[in-house]
Amino acid sequence: MFYNIVHTLALVLLTYVVLKRKVVFKTGISLLYILVFVKLAIDSMLCLHYQGDRDNLSVMSNIFIMFILAITAQSQQLNRTSLGFAVALLPVVAVALSHTQISVLLFSIKAVLVGFLMILYVWLYNWEPVIIKELRQPKQMREEEKKALHMLADLKDEEKDIAVNLLSRLSPEQQKNILHRAAEQLKTSELSKKAWDLVCADLTNSERVICQMVLEGKMLKEICIELNKSESNITSQRSHIRKKLNMDRKDDLRRELEKRFYEARNSLEA
Repeated sequence: MFYNIVHTLALVLLTYVVLKRKVVFKTGISLLYILVFVKLAIDSMLCLHYQGDRDNLSVMSNIFIMFILAITAQSQQLNRTSLGFAVALLPVVAVALSHTQISVLLFSIKAVLVGFLMILYVWLYNWEPVIIKELRQPKQMREEEKKALHMLADLKDEEKDIAVNLLSRLSPEQQKNILHRAAEQLKTSELSKKAWDLVCADLTNSERVICQMVLEGKMLKEICIELNKSESNITSQRSHIRKKLNMDRKDDLRRELEKRFYEARNSLEA
């Protein structure tokens, strides 16, 4: 009883110190985890010593919570704390399994193995080489690459020296990624342009502009304002567009344009 009261007071005091930033937040969180972990470990050992296998469920529950603490610490990159928990879990788990009934031993071993594997998985997830090589999100551009790519896109043809300077500030891996992304974007842009030319092959320049605005979801009034034309003029041109594209009056122009655009693009990619 006295032990539980002391532990509770220590936990409350430490929580207060952490919230008031009396200690470094990372250190405070580590101490909180350690305090709870030690309490669970001691409780488990006392249960096994005084009650044997009669309170095995409580012991296994404590061990699962200890695994959760270790995984949480590792996910927050508290590497030393997590490593200490993993090492401390070994004797606790060994003693607990030695008191486990044969009928539930297999289940207990599987659960324990999953716990250790989860700690390993989170450690690998936060491992620096994994982050640097972008193995976690291989198709997502890093922030540095996005900024560099946008800056490169804004440069003029005569500013080649600046482009070289920008690339030289990045790592070889980042340079390779940016050049690959740029090539992909150019290819996509070129395909889209060719597909759009196929869809609008029989249309005038003015009709193409209207189709582009329709495809962007703009309404009749918005098109009139941007092109500085009357509603009757735009309506008349839309009617000509429908005729040239062999569309019925009831057909949705935007959906039909989208459909034809994707069909043209797919045919070019094939």
